[in-house]
Amino acid sequence: MNPAFWGAASALNLGTADFMARYSSRAIGHASALLAMLATGVLLLSLWMVVVQPPLVWDLSGWHLLLINGIATTVMTLLLYKGLARGPISVVAPIVASHPVLVVTIAVALGARPSAIDWAAMAVTIIGVVIVAQAGQEQAEDNPERGAKLRGTIAISIGSMLAYAVLVSAGQQAVPIYGELQTLWIGRIISLIALMAFMAASRQRPVLPMRWWPFLAAQGTLDAGGYLALFAGSAEPGAEIVAVIASTFGVITVLLALVILRERVGALQWLGIVLTFIGVGTLSA
Repeated sequence: MNPAFWGAASALNLGTADFMARYSSRAIGHASALLAMLATGVLLLSLWMVVVQPPLVWDLSGWHLLLINGIATTVMTLLLYKGLARGPISVVAPIVASHPVLVVTIAVALGARPSAIDWAAMAVTIIGVVIVAQAGQEQAEDNPERGAKLRGTIAISIGSMLAYAVLVSAGQQAVPIYGELQTLWIGRIISLIALMAFMAASRQRPVLPMRWWPFLAAQGTLDAGGYLALFAGSAEPGAEIVAVIASTFGVITVLLALVILRERVGALQWLGIVLTFIGVGTLSA
Protein backbone atom coordinates (compact mmCIF):
# COMPACT_ATOMS: atom_id res chain seq x y z
CA MET A 1 0.00 0.00 0.00
CA ASN A 2 1.14 3.59 -0.67
CA PRO A 3 3.43 4.76 2.19
CA ALA A 4 1.77 8.18 2.05
CA PHE A 5 -1.50 6.48 3.04
CA TRP A 6 0.03 4.90 6.15
CA GLY A 7 1.71 8.16 7.14
CA ALA A 8 -1.48 10.18 6.66
CA ALA A 9 -3.52 7.57 8.56
CA SER A 10 -1.06 7.71 11.46
CA ALA A 11 -1.02 11.53 11.56
CA LEU A 12 -4.81 11.83 11.34
CA ASN A 13 -5.39 9.24 14.06
CA LEU A 14 -2.79 10.57 16.50
CA GLY A 15 -3.63 14.23 15.86
CA THR A 16 -7.36 13.65 16.32
CA ALA A 17 -6.82 11.57 19.47
CA ASP A 18 -4.74 14.37 21.01
CA PHE A 19 -7.41 16.94 20.14
CA MET A 20 -10.10 14.75 21.72
CA ALA A 21 -7.97 14.60 24.87
CA ARG A 22 -8.71 18.29 25.47
CA TYR A 23 -12.40 17.51 25.92
CA SER A 24 -12.01 14.29 27.92
CA SER A 25 -9.34 15.82 30.19
CA ARG A 26 -11.51 18.81 30.96
CA ALA A 27 -14.57 16.67 31.58
CA ILE A 28 -13.19 13.86 33.77
CA GLY A 29 -9.60 14.91 34.55
CA HIS A 30 -6.42 14.16 32.65
CA ALA A 31 -5.53 11.09 34.75
CA SER A 32 -8.91 9.41 34.20
CA ALA A 33 -8.84 10.30 30.50
CA LEU A 34 -5.39 8.73 30.18
CA LEU A 35 -6.53 5.65 32.12
CA ALA A 36 -9.35 5.06 29.63
CA MET A 37 -7.08 5.72 26.64
CA LEU A 38 -4.37 3.34 27.85
CA ALA A 39 -6.85 0.61 28.79
CA THR A 40 -8.42 0.81 25.33
CA GLY A 41 -5.01 0.82 23.65
CA VAL A 42 -3.76 -2.17 25.66
CA LEU A 43 -6.92 -4.14 24.81
CA LEU A 44 -6.67 -3.38 21.08
CA LEU A 45 -2.93 -4.05 20.94
CA SER A 46 -3.42 -7.34 22.79
CA LEU A 47 -6.07 -8.38 20.26
CA TRP A 48 -3.71 -7.37 17.45
CA MET A 49 -0.94 -9.47 18.98
CA VAL A 50 -3.31 -12.46 18.93
CA VAL A 51 -4.17 -11.83 15.28
CA VAL A 52 -0.62 -11.22 14.05
CA GLN A 53 1.03 -13.69 16.44
CA PRO A 54 4.55 -12.27 16.24
CA PRO A 55 7.28 -14.34 17.88
CA LEU A 56 7.61 -13.10 21.47
CA VAL A 57 11.08 -12.32 22.81
CA TRP A 58 11.71 -13.04 26.50
CA ASP A 59 15.21 -11.58 26.65
CA LEU A 60 15.53 -9.85 30.05
CA SER A 61 18.51 -7.70 29.01
CA GLY A 62 16.29 -4.91 27.72
CA TRP A 63 13.53 -4.88 30.29
CA HIS A 64 14.89 -1.71 31.87
CA LEU A 65 14.34 0.00 28.51
CA LEU A 66 10.72 -1.17 28.41
CA LEU A 67 10.26 0.03 31.99
CA ILE A 68 11.67 3.47 31.16
CA ASN A 69 9.54 3.63 28.01
CA GLY A 70 6.36 2.76 29.91
CA ILE A 71 6.89 5.16 32.81
CA ALA A 72 7.94 7.98 30.48
CA THR A 73 4.81 7.36 28.42
CA THR A 74 2.69 7.90 31.52
CA VAL A 75 4.51 11.10 32.49
CA MET A 76 4.50 12.47 28.94
CA THR A 77 0.82 11.84 28.32
CA LEU A 78 -0.32 13.12 31.72
CA LEU A 79 1.50 16.39 31.05
CA LEU A 80 0.30 16.50 27.43
CA TYR A 81 -3.34 16.05 28.42
CA LYS A 82 -3.00 18.65 31.15
CA GLY A 83 -1.45 21.10 28.69
CA LEU A 84 -4.12 20.45 26.05
CA ALA A 85 -6.86 20.98 28.63
CA ARG A 86 -5.33 24.34 29.62
CA GLY A 87 -4.58 25.44 26.06
CA PRO A 88 -3.96 27.04 23.73
CA ILE A 89 -3.44 23.92 21.63
CA SER A 90 -1.57 25.97 19.02
CA VAL A 91 1.18 26.46 21.62
CA VAL A 92 1.15 23.03 23.26
CA ALA A 93 1.20 20.85 20.13
CA PRO A 94 4.26 22.38 18.40
CA ILE A 95 6.32 22.39 21.61
CA VAL A 96 5.59 18.73 22.41
CA ALA A 97 6.06 17.74 18.76
CA SER A 98 9.60 19.16 18.81
CA HIS A 99 10.81 16.20 20.90
CA PRO A 100 12.90 14.75 18.00
CA VAL A 101 15.46 17.49 18.73
CA LEU A 102 16.06 15.97 22.17
CA VAL A 103 15.96 12.44 20.74
CA VAL A 104 18.80 13.35 18.38
CA THR A 105 20.64 15.07 21.26
CA ILE A 106 20.42 11.88 23.34
CA ALA A 107 21.62 9.88 20.33
CA VAL A 108 24.63 12.21 20.02
CA ALA A 109 25.43 11.63 23.70
CA LEU A 110 25.34 7.88 22.97
CA GLY A 111 27.79 8.24 20.09
CA ALA A 112 25.68 9.06 17.03
CA ARG A 113 26.97 11.58 14.49
CA PRO A 114 24.12 13.59 12.91
CA SER A 115 24.52 14.97 9.40
CA ALA A 116 24.63 18.65 8.55
CA ILE A 117 20.98 18.42 7.50
CA ASP A 118 20.08 16.99 10.92
CA TRP A 119 21.82 19.88 12.69
CA ALA A 120 20.07 22.38 10.45
CA ALA A 121 16.71 20.73 11.11
CA MET A 122 17.33 20.86 14.85
CA ALA A 123 18.13 24.56 14.63
CA VAL A 124 14.99 25.25 12.58
CA THR A 125 12.85 23.30 15.06
CA ILE A 126 14.27 25.16 18.06
CA ILE A 127 13.75 28.53 16.36
CA GLY A 128 10.17 27.53 15.54
CA VAL A 129 9.42 26.52 19.14
CA VAL A 130 10.88 29.76 20.50
CA ILE A 131 8.76 31.78 18.07
CA VAL A 132 5.60 29.86 19.01
CA ALA A 133 6.18 30.42 22.72
CA GLN A 134 7.17 34.07 22.33
CA ALA A 135 4.27 34.89 20.00
CA GLY A 136 1.83 33.26 22.41
CA GLN A 137 3.15 35.32 25.32
CA GLU A 138 2.93 38.53 23.32
CA GLN A 139 -0.74 37.82 22.64
CA ALA A 140 -1.33 37.52 26.38
CA GLU A 141 0.57 40.65 27.44
CA ASP A 142 -2.63 42.64 27.85
CA ASN A 143 -3.96 40.11 30.37
CA PRO A 144 -1.59 39.28 33.30
CA GLU A 145 -3.72 36.35 34.46
CA ARG A 146 -3.80 34.86 30.98
CA GLY A 147 -0.05 35.44 30.64
CA ALA A 148 0.66 33.55 33.88
CA LYS A 149 -1.54 30.68 32.73
CA LEU A 150 0.23 30.57 29.37
CA ARG A 151 3.66 30.44 31.02
CA GLY A 152 2.44 27.48 33.07
CA THR A 153 1.16 25.79 29.92
CA ILE A 154 4.53 26.31 28.21
CA ALA A 155 6.32 24.77 31.21
CA ILE A 156 3.96 21.76 31.16
CA SER A 157 4.50 21.36 27.40
CA ILE A 158 8.28 21.42 27.81
CA GLY A 159 8.00 18.74 30.52
CA SER A 160 5.90 16.62 28.18
CA MET A 161 8.44 17.13 25.40
CA LEU A 162 11.28 15.97 27.67
CA ALA A 163 9.38 12.84 28.70
CA TYR A 164 8.48 12.20 25.04
CA ALA A 165 12.16 12.24 24.10
CA VAL A 166 12.97 9.76 26.90
CA LEU A 167 10.24 7.32 25.88
CA VAL A 168 11.23 7.47 22.21
CA SER A 169 14.94 7.01 22.97
CA ALA A 170 14.25 4.05 25.27
CA GLY A 171 11.86 2.56 22.72
CA GLN A 172 14.39 2.92 19.91
CA GLN A 173 16.95 0.97 21.94
CA ALA A 174 14.38 -1.69 22.85
CA VAL A 175 13.09 -2.26 19.29
CA PRO A 176 16.19 -4.17 18.06
CA ILE A 177 15.64 -6.63 20.93
CA TYR A 178 11.85 -6.99 21.03
CA GLY A 179 10.58 -5.57 17.75
CA GLU A 180 8.35 -2.53 17.30
CA LEU A 181 5.01 -4.17 18.08
CA GLN A 182 6.11 -5.99 21.23
CA THR A 183 7.93 -2.88 22.44
CA LEU A 184 4.78 -0.78 22.04
CA TRP A 185 2.55 -3.45 23.58
CA ILE A 186 4.65 -4.09 26.70
CA GLY A 187 5.43 -0.38 27.04
CA ARG A 188 1.70 0.43 27.10
CA ILE A 189 1.02 -2.29 29.68
CA ILE A 190 3.76 -0.88 31.91
CA SER A 191 2.40 2.63 31.34
CA LEU A 192 -1.07 1.52 32.42
CA ILE A 193 0.31 -0.12 35.57
CA ALA A 194 2.40 2.99 36.34
CA LEU A 195 -0.64 5.23 35.95
CA MET A 196 -2.76 3.07 38.26
CA ALA A 197 0.05 3.12 40.84
CA PHE A 198 0.28 6.92 40.56
CA MET A 199 -3.48 7.33 40.97
CA ALA A 200 -3.49 5.01 43.99
CA ALA A 201 -0.55 6.82 45.62
CA SER A 202 -2.18 10.23 45.07
CA ARG A 203 -5.58 8.85 46.12
CA GLN A 204 -7.24 9.73 42.85
CA ARG A 205 -10.34 7.73 42.08
CA PRO A 206 -11.06 7.04 38.39
CA VAL A 207 -13.93 9.10 37.04
CA LEU A 208 -15.40 7.26 34.06
CA PRO A 209 -19.06 8.23 33.56
CA MET A 210 -20.94 5.84 31.30
CA ARG A 211 -21.88 8.61 28.86
CA TRP A 212 -18.17 9.25 28.17
CA TRP A 213 -17.31 5.62 27.37
CA PRO A 214 -17.96 5.87 23.59
CA PHE A 215 -15.87 9.04 23.36
CA LEU A 216 -13.01 7.56 25.40
CA ALA A 217 -13.12 4.30 23.45
CA ALA A 218 -12.87 6.26 20.19
CA GLN A 219 -9.96 8.30 21.55
CA GLY A 220 -8.08 5.18 22.62
CA THR A 221 -8.81 3.44 19.33
CA LEU A 222 -7.49 6.38 17.31
CA ASP A 223 -4.33 6.56 19.42
CA ALA A 224 -3.59 2.84 19.07
CA GLY A 225 -4.55 2.93 15.39
CA GLY A 226 -2.10 5.75 14.76
CA TYR A 227 0.83 3.70 16.02
CA LEU A 228 -0.31 0.56 14.24
CA ALA A 229 -0.52 2.51 10.96
CA LEU A 230 3.00 3.83 11.57
CA PHE A 231 4.34 0.32 12.20
CA ALA A 232 2.47 -1.16 9.22
CA GLY A 233 3.87 1.48 6.88
CA SER A 234 7.37 1.21 8.32
CA ALA A 235 7.47 -2.49 7.43
CA GLU A 236 7.11 -1.70 3.71
CA PRO A 237 9.26 0.21 1.19
CA GLY A 238 9.05 3.98 1.72
CA ALA A 239 9.33 3.83 5.52
CA GLU A 240 11.01 7.25 5.56
CA ILE A 241 7.98 8.78 3.82
CA VAL A 242 5.68 7.22 6.41
CA ALA A 243 7.81 8.64 9.24
CA VAL A 244 7.85 12.17 7.82
CA ILE A 245 4.10 12.34 7.18
CA ALA A 246 3.23 10.70 10.51
CA SER A 247 5.40 13.23 12.37
CA THR A 248 2.98 15.99 11.35
CA PHE A 249 0.25 14.71 13.69
CA GLY A 250 0.61 17.93 15.68
CA VAL A 251 -0.47 19.90 12.61
CA ILE A 252 -3.76 17.98 12.64
CA THR A 253 -4.27 18.87 16.31
CA VAL A 254 -3.57 22.56 15.64
CA LEU A 255 -5.86 22.65 12.59
CA LEU A 256 -8.70 21.07 14.56
CA ALA A 257 -8.20 23.69 17.27
CA LEU A 258 -8.38 26.46 14.67
CA VAL A 259 -11.51 25.10 13.00
CA ILE A 260 -13.48 23.85 16.02
CA LEU A 261 -12.20 25.98 18.91
CA ARG A 262 -11.44 29.00 16.72
CA GLU A 263 -8.13 29.63 18.47
CA ARG A 264 -6.50 32.88 17.44
CA VAL A 265 -3.11 32.38 15.77
CA GLY A 266 -1.10 35.36 14.54
CA ALA A 267 1.20 35.48 11.53
CA LEU A 268 4.35 35.21 13.68
CA GLN A 269 2.98 32.19 15.54
CA TRP A 270 2.09 30.55 12.23
CA LEU A 271 5.70 31.03 11.15
CA GLY A 272 6.87 29.28 14.30
CA ILE A 273 4.42 26.39 13.80
CA VAL A 274 5.52 25.90 10.19
CA LEU A 275 9.24 26.02 11.07
CA THR A 276 8.73 23.56 13.92
CA PHE A 277 7.03 20.95 11.77
CA ILE A 278 9.46 21.41 8.88
CA GLY A 279 12.29 20.66 11.28
CA VAL A 280 10.44 17.74 12.87
CA GLY A 281 9.61 16.25 9.48
CA THR A 282 13.23 16.48 8.40
CA LEU A 283 14.51 14.84 11.56
CA SER A 284 11.89 12.09 11.27
CA ALA A 285 13.22 11.23 7.83
